[in-house]
Amino acid sequence: MVDRARQIVQGYAPLKVTLRQVMYRLASEGVLPHTPPMYRRLSSQLAKARREGRFPDLIDTLREVHVPAAWPDVDTFLSEAPDWFRLDRTEGQEHALYVAAEKDTLRQLLTD
Repeated sequence: MVDRARQIVQGYAPLKVTLRQVMYRLASEGVLPHTPPMYRRLSSQLAKARREGRFPDLIDTLREVHVPAAWPDVDTFLSEAPDWFRLDRTEGQEHALYVAAEKDTLRQLLTD
């Protein structure tokens, strides 16, 4: 199960995926049943493999620490500020395209 899960995750590289995505893929392939106890078991097994360095990281927005941006001095801030500049690419367009996701965990897939 862990080996197949690793292959699935590596197949998405360089993007990262969620535990839920791995679970759905494994269940659809018949590797494991789609049940809450199996989801918890998969989570436990993959977490153990990650701690042992045998499994790549997954998207985990629940454990993401949000820290406000800070700079050591004003010169560093001014040197990085131009990288933030973006034009509104939809300005003047008659139509706009929006992509929505049901879960925040998918945001990383969409923004990468």
